[in-house]
Amino acid sequence: MKMVFSAFQVLFFVFMALFLIGGVCIILTQTFGIVIGSGDVVSGVENWLAPVTYSCATLCAVCAFVLTYRPKPQSTKH
Repeated sequence: MKMVFSAFQVLFFVFMALFLIGGVCIILTQTFGIVIGSGDVVSGVENWLAPVTYSCATLCAVCAFVLTYRPKPQSTKH
């Protein structure tokens, strides 16, 4: 069971990194589109990159949910 939770922990960090990078890319591309005055760039990145970014955020949340069921380590009291 420990192996399963370790896999979910790795997936959690991978999906978190991907959705954070995707979010930054969306913001930067939309900012660039605003600066150059191109509505097509602003809406195009929304149609192109947002679904992948939102999917990574969802998968990250699912991994976090699964990790809440990970057994807590036993503490040794003296």
